[in-house]
Amino acid sequence: MDNEVTLKGVVTEVIDNGNMGEINCGKNNIFTFSSDQLSTGYSPVLKDIVEFTLIEDKPYNITLYHRQQNVSADPTSVDLKVKCPHCGERIIPKAKVVNGKVSATFCPKCSQELEKFSTRPKPNFLNWILAIIIGILITACIYFFAVTP
Repeated sequence: MDNEVTLKGVVTEVIDNGNMGEINCGKNNIFTFSSDQLSTGYSPVLKDIVEFTLIEDKPYNITLYHRQQNVSADPTSVDLKVKCPHCGERIIPKAKVVNGKVSATFCPKCSQELEKFSTRPKPNFLNWILAIIIGILITACIYFFAVTP
């Protein structure tokens, strides 16, 4: 027999167009979920109160327990959807993560790149040595031309 525990919590984070998120059950009990753990027909919304079972090696089977009325009419809610310039659909951009950092965003419908994020290369030891040597040479040239009549 499976060791089944039923928990109740609040959806505190929804990302990736509802495919992932977090449920906070209080007392630092935070569970991360993915779309394969959602019950059929349930689409997560922030502040939903949900009920789910924890069964080892099985999906959480998350179901809606309670949702505030007029959630979409909440003036503090933010519409994260943007219009894709390539396909024209209203989408929530997906992130491409490389080495733990977001490198670009793309459209989940047409897979076209929306924005690319570049990071400055980290200076290495040789770059620092080269900069110091160039600084010394420039200082020596200035001193030489200033002192020489």
